[in-house]
Amino acid sequence: MTTATPDTPSRTPVDVMAVIDGARFSRYQWQVVALCLLVGLIDGFENGVIAYVAPALTADLGIGLPAMGNIFAAGTVGMGLGSLLLGVVADRWGRKLAVVLSVAVFGVAALATAASTSLFELMVCRFVAGIAIGGAQPVMVALLAEYAPARHRNTAMIVGFLGVGIGVPISALLTAWLAPLHGWQAVFIVGGVVPLLVLPWLAWVYPESIRFLVSGGPRNNGAVARTLNCIVGEVRYRPTDHFVLAEPPAPRASGRELLAPRYRRPTLAIWVVYFFNWITWYLFLLWLPTALTNAGLDIARASQIGALMGVTALVTFAPAAIVIQRVGAARCMRWLFAGGTLMAGALAVAGTHWGVVAALVVAFTVCGVLPQVALNYLCVELYPTPIRATGVGWAITAGRVGSVLGALLGGGLIAGWGLSGYFLTLAGPLALAGLLTWACFGVNRPGRL
Repeated sequence: MTTATPDTPSRTPVDVMAVIDGARFSRYQWQVVALCLLVGLIDGFENGVIAYVAPALTADLGIGLPAMGNIFAAGTVGMGLGSLLLGVVADRWGRKLAVVLSVAVFGVAALATAASTSLFELMVCRFVAGIAIGGAQPVMVALLAEYAPARHRNTAMIVGFLGVGIGVPISALLTAWLAPLHGWQAVFIVGGVVPLLVLPWLAWVYPESIRFLVSGGPRNNGAVARTLNCIVGEVRYRPTDHFVLAEPPAPRASGRELLAPRYRRPTLAIWVVYFFNWITWYLFLLWLPTALTNAGLDIARASQIGALMGVTALVTFAPAAIVIQRVGAARCMRWLFAGGTLMAGALAVAGTHWGVVAALVVAFTVCGVLPQVALNYLCVELYPTPIRATGVGWAITAGRVGSVLGALLGGGLIAGWGLSGYFLTLAGPLALAGLLTWACFGVNRPGRL
């Protein structure tokens, strides 16, 4: 490493990422983790709350179940747009601004939702909230990854997802407590006031991306030096140092490369599997509380079962990532899709035996959420570095289309076919995803992974 006196610029470039990789995990980096966890918690709360208040909201405003699907779909469309818009904000004006804007939008959109009295107003509010939900998490996880040493980078990224996982069951439990006593509006008021209260403090303490600072040139040298000194725990770097990112330029990639003869078949298969899996997951995530209350369960108990879903996803995420890496993504997906199909069938025949339903919801959640982890690993295994990010991005886009369809379908299914029909429908997309996975990535198949 290079040390300079206050008056003499360093002649040797300081590789910022090499400094971070070589340092121990400092108190400053733990603070970054804690801040990202807080933002993730708010993000998860805002993402999950609409599903749990939906039964009370539809009863209060007289919105039919199919129309409620339009509100859910508006949110999922906003999430897709948000990942693009806030990504541009993060690249041009900084990651910190993108995250702070997201938290501000969370608060305003939640309060506006509480004041909404019509279907159109709710759709607009959820669309705006979706932009913040879809844009905050990728920026936050990227920030965690670049502040963590290489040896801890995967763990740091998992922590970023854990915050979101914690926020979802909190929204369920808060709904179970507040909605029966004070109405669904009270849940959104809490969800709006809390982010706005922490916003000024967050804007003050939230760190800027060190990569963004370095890319801004010498005018940011003071901030870079202060950050590195916090990480290494001593005054080792000064604004007169020459800070660099010693990494090769990222090659440009396009969707056309994903459809080259070598990748065409597995690429199309992954897109379709993403599509079917996200139909099922969003049909389950957004519509489960409504399906349960429509079958006679009160909103408090329906939200508690929904919280079980969120807690299950949270506690299984990290262990599952380890298992998937060791066993193989495609093999895990095949068994998870088969298990999910069976659990959906079991839910369809469980009727209103709510204890059995709760247990099966836990089992189905494992089979429904973990294929999303495995799909990401599958993309990483399939594509080489130059087109890997593009491959993952296009696959997630295919999933987004499925999420919108799942959001739209649930109301009509519940209204027309009841609880059993709703649960049985969950099996269809999972079975198709499983069959496609066996066909394209099974043993002794071309393109097997």
